[in-house]
Formats: sequence, C-alpha cells, structure tokens
Amino acid sequence: MGLDFGTLPTGKFNAITDVPGVTVGHVSLIRGQGRLIPGQGPVRTGITAILPHGGNLYTRKCPAAVFPFNGYGKSIGMMYIEELGICENPILITNSLSVGAALEGGIDWVLQHNPGVGISERTPNISVYECDDGYLNDIRGRHVHPEHAWQAIATATGGQVPEGNVGAGVGMSTFAYKSGVGTCSRIVNNSLGTWTLGVLMVCNFGQRKDLIIKGIPFGRMFPVKENETPSNGNSNITIIATDAPLTCSQLKCLAKRPQLGLSRVGGISRWGSGDIDMVISNYPWIHPKAQPQIMDNAMFLDPFIEAVVDASEEACLNALFQAKTMIGVDNHVRKKLPVEQIMACLR
Repeated sequence: MGLDFGTLPTGKFNAITDVPGVTVGHVSLIRGQGRLIPGQGPVRTGITAILPHGGNLYTRKCPAAVFPFNGYGKSIGMMYIEELGICENPILITNSLSVGAALEGGIDWVLQHNPGVGISERTPNISVYECDDGYLNDIRGRHVHPEHAWQAIATATGGQVPEGNVGAGVGMSTFAYKSGVGTCSRIVNNSLGTWTLGVLMVCNFGQRKDLIIKGIPFGRMFPVKENETPSNGNSNITIIATDAPLTCSQLKCLAKRPQLGLSRVGGISRWGSGDIDMVISNYPWIHPKAQPQIMDNAMFLDPFIEAVVDASEEACLNALFQAKTMIGVDNHVRKKLPVEQIMACLR
C-alpha cells in the first residue's frame, strides 16, 4: 500500500523468515457454518509454528527471552525461558483451549527426533502461546489436535509467510475487525556487520475506538455499528527473531519493546489481555565460525530496539490489512478492515 513504518529497510520478504534459518508453518482449520453445535463447529481456528533454525533445536539451543507485558494467559514454557534464557524447541501458537493439544504435538515431535529424551536426556520444554478465538470458533470443541501441531512444524518453510486468516490467526479479531497473523522484518547495519530482525504477531485485542493508523483515529471515524459486536478477545502474541549476537539480557530488553509499537496503533493492553512477547537469537547456529563479542548496549542495541518497535507496529497492521471478512459460529461476522477508505484518507 506504500505505507512505511520507521526508517530501517525491510528484508526481501518483509517477514520473520528473512532472518536466516527461521521457518514458519501454518495449519488452518475452517469448516462448517451456521449455528454453534459445541464439539462439532463451525470451526475457525488453527496453529502456527515458528522454528528458530533448521537443525535439531533440542541439541542446538538458542538464547531467548520472554516478557509477559500483561500476563492474562494460558501459555506454557515461559518459566524455563525466564530461568535459563534458552529456547530448545519449536514455538507454537494456537487458541486458548488447544494449548494442551499443541503441547502434545510438540512433545511428539521432540521425542521422535531425540530418542534419548526421558531416558538419558532431560525432558523437553515446549513453548506454546494462545489467543481466544471463541467469537468465531467453536473453541469448546478443541478441534486442534496434536497431529496439527506436528504438521505445522513439519511443513514450516522460509520465504513468503501467509498472513491474515491463516494458522493461529484464523479466528482472531482486532479492534472489532478481522485480523490474524502479521509479520515483517528490519535490516540493521552496524560496524560488526548486517543483521536481520523479524517479527511475527498473532493479534486479538482492542476496542474499535482505540484504532489508530499513522496517527489518525480511524476507530472513531468508523465506530462499531448496532449490528456489530465489540471485540471480546484480548491477547497479542509477538515472536521476535534475529541473527544478531545478542546476550540474554539484551534479548530481554527487546522483549519489553513490542508494546511501544502496538501503542502506536491504539493498543493499551486492557484488563484481561494476554500480551506476551518472546525473542530468540539463532546467531550461534547461523554464524558458527564467528567469535562472540561483548557489545556496548547503547551503540549496538539501540537500532534493534528501533527495529522491534517499528516492526511491531507494522506487523499488527499487516495482520489487519491482509485479513478477509469471516463468518463464524452463530453467523458471527468479523468484517475486514475498510482498507480502501483508510488509504483514501491517508492520501
């Protein structure tokens, strides 16, 4: 659409997969229509997997950090990351009541590829994050199964990443519009080289009146109509990846910054919102011959902070701009963002 966010250039695909080695897989579950029949549908949900690199994550762990800006959530694996600063398995995102199924599928994957786990090696720590898609999806039916998590991991690829109504984003809403998955990337150049930082976000938060795009309060210009339902889900999961040689404490600094970008689009982290941010660096495995160095935070980290904030703003809007109108349970409707009207206003 010709909109830019910040001054840093984007990667080739403007996606988290611009970070060398990072891959993304989606499984989208869409079937049925009409009246809600718990356990049968309609189904509007899915699961998304992010893999930090193409090797065995259990044996080739990555530095990581996590930050629950607002901890109303059912996520799994954050305590381990907080304690040890390590990501050792695929990162999974799904709906709130399918966290257990995603966990089972993730464990199945790790056991299949690591025969010593639970015998001669420690048990795995899986990272699973969630948002509530119950407005459009038969969430009580728990239609995401362990094999779907396996499939998302097994089919994860690089290159262009589908956005909007895909994977974990199938049933998600933001500012009472249809949203879903959004992603983008930024390139950081400094004296030590050229690095890539990517963001993938699953958006499910905000009231219509909150929406701001490029400083214009579009949410108040396009208020919720009488026949529309305000957003009832409040969560935002942000996964950040980079190939830069950042320490765990530096990654923790970055994990605290996505909310600054989200505030630009009107995110205020209302009560009941699970706003959780995770950052990984695959530097040790993408640049195995490079020698780690102690970086001065002020000179080295500032451009990455800028990248996180700008990319978080854009990733949220990409989720909104790419999503399409969806009809879910009991004929609940989430309309797509009125992109044409918004672009006309911006011009």
